[in-house]
Amino acid sequence: MRQDDWAEFISASPGTSAGRELRLYAVYGSDDGLNQGQVRELLALSAEGMDYIAGMAERGALDDASVEILKQLREIAVHIETETRAAEGIHRQICLYARNIQASIDDLSAQPELYERIIRMEIRPFVLEMKRLWELCTEVLPSEEKRALYRADVMERVKALHDAPPKVWRYDVSIVLLAYNKLEYTMRALESILAYTDFSKGNIELILLNNGSDDGTRAYFESIPHAKVMNLRHNILGTYAYTHILEGKYFVGFSNDVVATPHWLEHLLACMESDARIGTAVPTCNEGSISNGQGIPVPYTNTFEGMAEMQRFAAAHNQLNPALWEEHSQLMPFLHIVRCDLVRFCAADPVFTRAEFVDDDLSTLLRRSGWRQLLLKDTFMHHFGGVTLGEGRRKVAGNALDEMRRVYYKKWGMDAWDGRGGFPGAEVMEQWHTPSANESVLVLEPRFGDFACELFNSYRRGGFVPHMTAAVFDERYLPDTGYLFDETLTATRVEEVAAQSEGGYNIISAGCYLDELPLKDVIADLERLYALLAPGGMLLLPVRNAGSAYELDYILHKGLRDVYVLENEVRSYVSIPYRQLLNALHTHAFLHQLKTYSVIFRSDLPLTERMKPLLRSNEHLPIDVEESLSVRMFFLGIFRDAK
Repeated sequence: MRQDDWAEFISASPGTSAGRELRLYAVYGSDDGLNQGQVRELLALSAEGMDYIAGMAERGALDDASVEILKQLREIAVHIETETRAAEGIHRQICLYARNIQASIDDLSAQPELYERIIRMEIRPFVLEMKRLWELCTEVLPSEEKRALYRADVMERVKALHDAPPKVWRYDVSIVLLAYNKLEYTMRALESILAYTDFSKGNIELILLNNGSDDGTRAYFESIPHAKVMNLRHNILGTYAYTHILEGKYFVGFSNDVVATPHWLEHLLACMESDARIGTAVPTCNEGSISNGQGIPVPYTNTFEGMAEMQRFAAAHNQLNPALWEEHSQLMPFLHIVRCDLVRFCAADPVFTRAEFVDDDLSTLLRRSGWRQLLLKDTFMHHFGGVTLGEGRRKVAGNALDEMRRVYYKKWGMDAWDGRGGFPGAEVMEQWHTPSANESVLVLEPRFGDFACELFNSYRRGGFVPHMTAAVFDERYLPDTGYLFDETLTATRVEEVAAQSEGGYNIISAGCYLDELPLKDVIADLERLYALLAPGGMLLLPVRNAGSAYELDYILHKGLRDVYVLENEVRSYVSIPYRQLLNALHTHAFLHQLKTYSVIFRSDLPLTERMKPLLRSNEHLPIDVEESLSVRMFFLGIFRDAK
């Protein structure tokens, strides 16, 4: 809005609160509250007004129009807070942004010398984020059709960034340290950033985000020279207000339970700059504070007292080695570096109202739009675990995991966990096959690609890049192949894959159990796959043990296999009896060269012991039945002669 327009908007009228309220409602002719359209218009006016004020602040002063706009903005924030005070979900976030706007305007009145920072770092981004959320919850989310259109638009925009022209950024990196109480951890995190990050070139901006702390975090942040500070008086779990102020080519999200180490940022930057298709990367950390296979064993304690030893360990560990950069289908970003142009599209989908499965959702967006996600095993940082979000999550009642898992399933049409396509015990692939140059890999039904990534990473560690082919049977997973595979086949049966492919694969594997593949005849289809192997090649197939204690217990209590379904969904499943399978293979003319690798879950052992007495009453059971109870699955390797 032009200055003249704003001058007209705030033109002379009584200076009392009643007078301001009259101007606020004059365009609507009512004082009975605001409807959605009126709030939308007020938020649009507020955003335009903040653009005007920000421009004035950059010139070093606030004029009378700016002061009056701020008064009007505070009134608008009061009314929006009133309208949304009793709401839940996204409306609750809107209410909290309205409260934070009021608090920041009050701070501005008390500390006018900070007007440029408070306007640019707080009020303006709060207004923009509140406006974004309001538009989503009133114009997009109420309609299934509009939700689908919105998500499709986001997907296309994220895909389009692959071909976007280069942009000039003010900084190379924007580091955002997020803190919610736990000052002792925050101080440790910030001290490590300052100690192990080279700010001397002026190419890194440091943003300190205090998300509603009441333990001295605000004063501590404001004492740090050269840092940019954003204060929220009221905590907002999952705030994305910072996305409106980033000026770096890359964004680093740094939680206050993380400790920086030597060369951490140099390594992350080297990775991001190595391939324009990399969307995000994370370092490794102590395995007790992370899941998803992202951690490593460490020799020190997860305490403040253990940090000196941790830094010695990290200094020896952090040696740049791209062979240790691992491809992943998704990542848990306790700390991550992301392209800033992606961050602007990757704010959490507001349907994930309780923090859980936000990482799964973001990884799905990146994976399906062709962006690579890397775990840097050559770069170690310490993670205390559960400090930044833990405070906020403890205030949320109910089972957020179950609720948000269902939200993910309804959004993407598949389960976040069942769809991973990974298995424990993947180390067997390197025991049974030594990667070499110019090899080809075929993965049947890779799903999200966890096991396919394990295969790819085993080659990478050896200094090789295999040719990766996916064979997709379930079309729901077709969009999940582009980030990793060089070629994708589609089929409805395994025999169709054999007909489409010229063969010559060194490894043929699967991202699902053997009984989940569309097999017409188990042995005949294994023969077809065997024929596609190169000399010396290997079939590496995960096989479920339908007679394991885990499977039997699940069927007993749930009436179905351990597969995620909604309450009104009905699914059928098949089983492949492993004893008959192995007997048939042992006597087969050429499939008899095989190995098995059993996988036992420690968590299944108590259940196994409870079931054993039930089996002992039947003298006709196989001799190995008790041992079989503990084996949830095994890998079946079938090998072709090298001749």
